[in-house]
This record gives sequence, structure tokens and C-alpha cells, in this order.
Amino acid sequence: MTTIPGLSSEKILVKEKVAALFAAEKKVHLFVFALITICLEIFLLTKGEGYDFNRSSFVFAFIIFFFCFAVLEFVFYELLESRAIPLFSLVPATLMFFLLKVNEKWSNIAVAVIVAVVIRIIFDYMPAREKVMLFGSFVLDGAALYLRIFWTSFWGDKLLDKLLFVALAVLTFSAIQNIIWRKIEGEFPFHYFLMLGLVLLFIPMNRDPIDWSRIEGVFGNAADATAYYLCSVIGDSEYTVGYGSFNATGGRISNSDKLQLVLESVERPYFVYTDSETGQKMKMRRTLYLAGGRGVDGKALVEWLQFLKDNGVDKEEAQVFSQISKLDVEYVYLDTADEIAPAGALVLSNQDGAIEKGRSDDRHRKGYKIKAKYLDIDYGSPNLIELYQNPRGALIDRNPMTYAEASEYYLALYNQDLHDVMDADEYEAYVNQSDIYQIYGDTAGVTDRMEKLVNRITAGADNDYERAKLIESYLRQYTYNTRAVGGHNPDSDMSTPEGMADIADRFLFETESGYCVHYTSSMVMLLRAAGIPARPVIGYRYSFPFETQENYVVEANCAHVWPEAYIQNIGWIPFEPTSAYTTAAEYTWHRKGTAEVEATDNQVEVPVLPDIPEVEEEQETYRNDGLQLIKIFGLVILSIALLILIILAGAALIRRLIYRMATPEDRIKMDVQLIKEKLEKQSVEPINDRGLLTDYISLAPEELREDVKNTFEVYYRTVYGQESIRQVSEAEETLAKDVRDAICHRKSK
Repeated sequence: MTTIPGLSSEKILVKEKVAALFAAEKKVHLFVFALITICLEIFLLTKGEGYDFNRSSFVFAFIIFFFCFAVLEFVFYELLESRAIPLFSLVPATLMFFLLKVNEKWSNIAVAVIVAVVIRIIFDYMPAREKVMLFGSFVLDGAALYLRIFWTSFWGDKLLDKLLFVALAVLTFSAIQNIIWRKIEGEFPFHYFLMLGLVLLFIPMNRDPIDWSRIEGVFGNAADATAYYLCSVIGDSEYTVGYGSFNATGGRISNSDKLQLVLESVERPYFVYTDSETGQKMKMRRTLYLAGGRGVDGKALVEWLQFLKDNGVDKEEAQVFSQISKLDVEYVYLDTADEIAPAGALVLSNQDGAIEKGRSDDRHRKGYKIKAKYLDIDYGSPNLIELYQNPRGALIDRNPMTYAEASEYYLALYNQDLHDVMDADEYEAYVNQSDIYQIYGDTAGVTDRMEKLVNRITAGADNDYERAKLIESYLRQYTYNTRAVGGHNPDSDMSTPEGMADIADRFLFETESGYCVHYTSSMVMLLRAAGIPARPVIGYRYSFPFETQENYVVEANCAHVWPEAYIQNIGWIPFEPTSAYTTAAEYTWHRKGTAEVEATDNQVEVPVLPDIPEVEEEQETYRNDGLQLIKIFGLVILSIALLILIILAGAALIRRLIYRMATPEDRIKMDVQLIKEKLEKQSVEPINDRGLLTDYISLAPEELREDVKNTFEVYYRTVYGQESIRQVSEAEETLAKDVRDAICHRKSK
């Protein structure tokens, strides 16, 4: 940075310093802008056309950070005079680099941060910087013209190209003036050339001859282009997997192994069964679905008990495909108010007692624990599937159990007290609940082609369960891909039926690839279109290891969304349409009842996916992850504030040490210097410093003027007196300290 004149004998106001900073920096910024743009173009030409890189975003990000580091240096220079000041910017730059690098979509911006701080430091310490920029402007002119003529670069079809040539024009005109008229007084200041550059900015630039009629409306076009390119710096965002909400849009995501939950269970993490073909003992890992924001689902338990009762299931048969399990869940790196617990939760509690609802009033932090008792159901059990497909007896016009009957039946099946889950009034409310179809049957947004598709898929099904299984099987033909896109409307998400329908329609008929958000949105809306109530569930899908451990770690990669269908007279059943995951039938417990039931595949043929013609890949605009950027820049600002505090504390400590180690004569000089600075600051009007200490005496309070005068006389004696009289006495040193302290603690007028 160019040194701003201002020794102890001259006073420069803050606004004058800012003006001086701008005068010194505007040429530097234009030069480095042109330099980085041309160097980047050369780099991209060597990489070839297949190299994916947003040139404009990188350059605009670079120049913004370059300017920020210049301002930061100015602030640091105000606090401390040191040649090492430019190096201090490395601290926030390094922090910002690693925070941005976490998100793959921001990796180029992270590189721009590092390049900006490095170039900034190089220009700060560059010898003969003005001459380098003077003659370097002509070098850049030649490079830009060569790339334009021989490599068809910078043709002006992008805002960046036009800004480059405007910057080069301003630098070149200024350099020519500097060479020809540098000895002549009255030359044009640099900002005159900047004004000329603004005029050049609105002149069209392209391969064809200039059509001056296009100047009309250019102000609006330039504003639109500027907004587009600046937005692209933070646009096209990518999300990292992890527990979220129904605000998921289906945009591209990247994997993360960030620790989010720790599970503790006394049960084995696997089931042991005998292979029917080999007769050998085999292990099947347990698969657990953890649902967020749901809490205890009493309605699901009531429906389950009624379903088992209607089918005459006793304890022995119930144990083939269901059991009561316990699990402790501890939050680690999670910031949510949702209660995350196993699907089918019966009893939930924390350190404060029973958990009454699925979402807390306050956000949970690291260390929050939930104790869960839940109904673990093997939805892939052949015995249970047989009940779904071929229920025993007529289930129409059934008579629901009373609370007493349900309590007795629940106790007989699982040896559990129903009162721990719900009381009689709650039970009656669940039994009489009749708004399932109204709440979970909304088909808003379902397109005609979606309705035709679901009719084609479920044409041969005999019941709702078969229809749901056919939809699940059909969707599992789609390609799993995290580099996916959302709906036609970038704001569509899973929080509304319209949003899910938009995501589903594009996934089903256009892209044919996606991840759990796309599969679940599609299945929920196709089920509803088929007249089956359905809902999405957000949480985790965790597969236990084969080895028993003290605790089990759930990473962000386990975050998942899945659909549940409400089958009349059965209740809620989860499905797994996402092709990257196994279905319930593939991780069944392999328990067998007294009546042997063979697992059979669905006999109805599943339609295959239609061929979709290839289309040109169009640019997608993804949701701006502005909140994450705000957090990143907030951390950087905090680091800058901490750095400023360190500089202030360090400077004060160094001054104190220097003062203590100095000779009495040097301490007098330091005291006088501080007295001058404080008197200047406390003065109502600026002083015309003639280099005489006597001019400052009148600025001191009347009661201190005599002491100030005596202190200044000691200073003159130590500086200009003969060697024999330069020594400072203890009384004179004490007087200087007292005067300094009195003036320093005096408030400004």
C-alpha cells in the first residue's frame, strides 16, 4: 500500500486519508483486474473447452476480495504502523478459504480469496510499483489484442470482456499522459480517465460494425447484466447432505461424513437366522429409520393393534414380525428443534421428562439425549406381507376395540402397558380421527401425465397395498444421482403438495435421475393420485454394523427422506422407492412362524420406464444458499475483529515495553510526542503546525500550561542541548509523566 504522508508534524483528517487511499488504489485495482482477467483467459485456453469454470464469477469475486483486503489494510494501518501489516490479511483469507472450500460449488470462490490476498501482498511489497503498472499497461494491451485477434477471446459478448477493455483504455490513456506530460504541471488527474471509461462502457462492443441505435436502453441492459453476473458469484449453490427439513428442493447435493447422532442400544445390531439352502447360521444387519419432528405417533399404534386384532394375530405370530425395542439417541453436530427418534416411537423422554410433541420450543444442541421405546416392525416379513395382501376375514364395517380391550390386547402381545403411551381419551380421539384422507390426500399440482402414469402402473392391482408396491417397484427403475435438479420452479420444495408434484413431474418425465427427495416426492404424489393417502418422512436411514459396539455413529450421509402410505384397515406403512437403498424385503429378520409362508414377488408386471429423448443440458439456476454465506462471512468478520483486538493489545504491550526499557531522555521524547497528539485531537480546530512546540502550549488547559511549557523545555534541552546538560532528572521525568497522564485523561472539547 502507498504510504500516506503524515508524521508527527502534520495532521491528516480521516476523510483525507480515505481520499488518499482511493487515489492510490483505484489504478492498482484496475491494473490487477486486467491482469487477472487476461491470465485467467490464458489458463482456460491451455485447459481446453471442456474445462468447467465460470470466468466471470471468479474475476468478480477476486476483485471484491482484493478491495476488501485493501480496506482491511487501511484499518490495520490506522491501528499500527508496521511493514508487516499486509501479512495480517492472511488470517481472515485463510479462514474464508477453508470455510468456502467445504462446499464444492464455492471452491472457485475460495481460490479467488487466496489469489486476491497473494496478489494484494505482492503489490504491497513490489518495488517501483508505479513503473511496473505504467509499462505493464502496454504489455496487457498487447496480450489482450493478441488473444482477441488470434484466439477469438474478449469479443464483448460478456460484461467481463467490456469491462476489461474499458480498464485497459483508462490505464493506457493515463500511462501515455504520464510519459509525455509527466513534467508538465496541470496534467489531468486519474479520475478524469475513469469518467472517460464510464462513457466507453456504454458503447456496444462486438464483432460487427457499431450500430449506434443500440445505445438506446443500454443503461437498463448494463444494469441487468451487472446484476446477473454479481448474482452468479453466490448463485448455483450446492447443498451438503445432512438432517434438514421439507424445504429440500431437490437441487444437487454433496456427501458429508459429519457426525450428527450417536446411538446406544443393548440389543444386538443384527439378527441371526438359518439359511434355508445351506443350513448355516447367517447374520442380517438391522436397519433403522429415525424420523424427525414426529414424536410419538399414537394413531399408528392404534391402527396397528386393530389390524392385528382383526386378523387374529396372537403373541407368537406377532413376534415373527414385530417387537418392542429401546434406543438412546444423542445429538452431536445438529442444530434443530426436532425430536429425532426411531419410527414407531411409543415412549420418548429426555432429561426433563416425557416428550409430548415432535418439535421442541427451543433448538437442541450437542449433548441432547432422547430415550426411546419403539415398536420395531419387519415390513419385509413374508408373514406380514401375506396379511397385507390376503387379510383374514372381512375387514369392512369392523368394530374398533375399546380402550380396555386394546390395553389387554397390547399387554398380551408385547407385555407392555398401553397407558404408558396414551390414556383413554387420547385413544378415543385416535380411533375417531377421520381426516386422514383430507390431510394426506391433497393432489394439488399433480399433472395429467402423472395421473395417466399412475393408472398405467397400478392397472393390475387388486388392493391399495399392491398399488403402493407397484409404484415403489416402478420408481426403483430410476437412476440414483445426487447431481440432480429440482422442479421446474426453483422454489418448489417438499413442504407443499404443489412443490412435491413439480419435483416429481420433472423427475418422472424429464430427468429420470435424482435422490431420495425426488423418489419420495414422486411416490407420495403418485399414491395420492391413486387415491391413497401418503406423507413424506424426514430423518435418517441407518444400517447397524455386524459387530456389537458400545455406541453407533450416525453420519450426515445417512440423512434420508422416505414415503409412508396409509392403507385402509391396516394403517401407515413405510416404503423405499429410492433405488440406492434396499427394500424391507431385502433386510427382513427371517423369522418364521408355525405356519410356513413363502416370500413371493408381486405377480403384477411393473411397467418399464419410457425412453426419454436426449436434450441439450440447460443451465440450471439453483437456490441461493445465502444463509450459509452469511454464516461464513460472519465468522470471517469475527476473526477480523479478534485480529484487531490482538493488534491493539500487542501494540499497547510493545509500546509499554519500549517505554520501560528506554532511557529517561527517550521517554521524554515519547511523552512529548503523545502530548502533542492528544492536544491536536482535543483541539476544536486543526492547528497549523509550524514545527514549534510553543504552538501547542495554548491548546493545553490553563492549569497545565506552565507544566506543559516546562516539559517542552526539557524536550528541547535533551534534543538540542549540549551533551553535558541533556540528562533528564527524576523530577523532570515525573513531571512529563504527570502532564501526559493529565492530558490523556482529559476529554475532548
